[in-house]
Amino acid sequence: MIKIILSSFLVTLLFTPFGVYFHKGNNLTSYSLQLIFGLIIISFFALFLNFFFPLNQILNSIFLLFSLIILFKHRKIYLTKNFIIFCSFSSFIIFLLITNSNVYRPDAGLYHLPFISLLNEEKIIIGVSNLHFRFGHISIIQYLSAFTNNLIFNVNGIVFAAALIASSVIINFLSHLYINIKKKKFDFHFLFIFSILIFIFYKMNRFSEYGNDAPAHFLMFLMVSEIIKNFDNIKINDIPNYFLISIFIIMNKVILITSIFFPLIFFIKKKITLKLIDKKFFFILIFLILWSLKNILVSGCLVYPLKITCFSNFNWTNIEKTIQVSSENEAWAKGWPDFRNTNDNNVTQSEYSKKFLWLKTWTNNHFLIILKILIPYIIFLTFLLIILKNKKIKLKKRNYIKILAMISLIGLLIWFYKVPVFRYGYSYIIIFISLIFALIGSGFLFSKKSNLFFKYLISIFLIIFTLKNLNRIIFENKNYFNYPWPKFYSYNEDNKIKKYKYKIINNKKIYIPFDEYCMYSKAPCGNINENLNIKILNNYLLMYIN
Repeated sequence: MIKIILSSFLVTLLFTPFGVYFHKGNNLTSYSLQLIFGLIIISFFALFLNFFFPLNQILNSIFLLFSLIILFKHRKIYLTKNFIIFCSFSSFIIFLLITNSNVYRPDAGLYHLPFISLLNEEKIIIGVSNLHFRFGHISIIQYLSAFTNNLIFNVNGIVFAAALIASSVIINFLSHLYINIKKKKFDFHFLFIFSILIFIFYKMNRFSEYGNDAPAHFLMFLMVSEIIKNFDNIKINDIPNYFLISIFIIMNKVILITSIFFPLIFFIKKKITLKLIDKKFFFILIFLILWSLKNILVSGCLVYPLKITCFSNFNWTNIEKTIQVSSENEAWAKGWPDFRNTNDNNVTQSEYSKKFLWLKTWTNNHFLIILKILIPYIIFLTFLLIILKNKKIKLKKRNYIKILAMISLIGLLIWFYKVPVFRYGYSYIIIFISLIFALIGSGFLFSKKSNLFFKYLISIFLIIFTLKNLNRIIFENKNYFNYPWPKFYSYNEDNKIKKYKYKIINNKKIYIPFDEYCMYSKAPCGNINENLNIKILNNYLLMYIN
């Protein structure tokens, strides 16, 4: 366990400096933002390098040397007591999240982990979605995870990515709350992040449930928080930062596409103009081009599995499979298994989704799960407003708050129409609820003792968050391979590295799991389509279906 703490400290220390060119400062909130931007920068270079090289331990370690150069160049920022405190807090949170934990199952075993191992062993493979369709809509966080497998952290480093994002956001919010409580300043921003943090401690406290979803939602919360905090005194040069975060969010979860509209609210302020040739916008543009090119090369589609974005003239584009995957994904998100188990008819998945036949099934099943999560949360926030209610005060107009709420609501409607599973879109829901809570709460003048109330309440939730994770660390199964790191080698409880079958296609060995789950193993790994073919195209592997 000491090794996990030390590794968590070191990964925070080495990754944070990469973000200094997007945000500078030497307090906890600044370091948390630097770490977020650092992770984005690393992901960009991991994506770029994989076009030409496997992200192996040697390459990743060489790139990491740049961190030492940045640390030395900006030593006035990083050779400080505050930075050591930040790294210590971050390492503690990461330790709590990952120790003796599971990775997100079954998705991690099906395509998160196999794709990470693919990145570590191979440069980009054209048409790799034909080996496993989920490789077509992989998230950018897999590139970040693959980069963290280096000579310092070894393969265990692949588990850090999501935990680093979580720790950054939690530290950012706690720091803001602490400062405001000290100043007895219970404004709109304070109440907004307080509401968000309560949800994080309530429902985002288990690393095994993170997957690719939670990191994107964490970043959504952070971006809206920063927009609210800085709206009245925004610096024009900082506006591209918000667009960069939103693009990174979309690269993790396409359903959060409306996040791109949040930064646009700065344009309702007078005299704000942007130079599109700004270096940061140029970086964002290059990032988008690389991501789009990657998508086309691995699947033949700009956004997989959206048929309208596919290029049918590429021989690795499998339009028939794309249509099937799109239909299945939407139907399953709308409760197709529940409908199929209770209805004996000839309704197709496409009809089920398009004709709103899903609404009754979804309402009687997954909607009840959502209510079970949200009702205690809403009741708690309502109770807080009741007991803290005091003298009313006149609120100044905040038109941008209405726009934030509208964007959240539009995103919520898109989520509901396309993939109404809670884990896909809960940041829309929680941001909307938190905006309402903050708007109502900021209309009251809080009593003088409110600072103590908030201080104790946050402390209680932080203690619960800590104890809940310590309970898992201390009492759950410890008898598995690679303890106490998360289990990513096997879907079984013992986490032992499994033996795999393989098939050789055109002199290339493709590994096949004995069950469905490749997990982190030899790559490429997947359940092979019997019509899969492989050829070499200008020194690149090309996979296609005959």
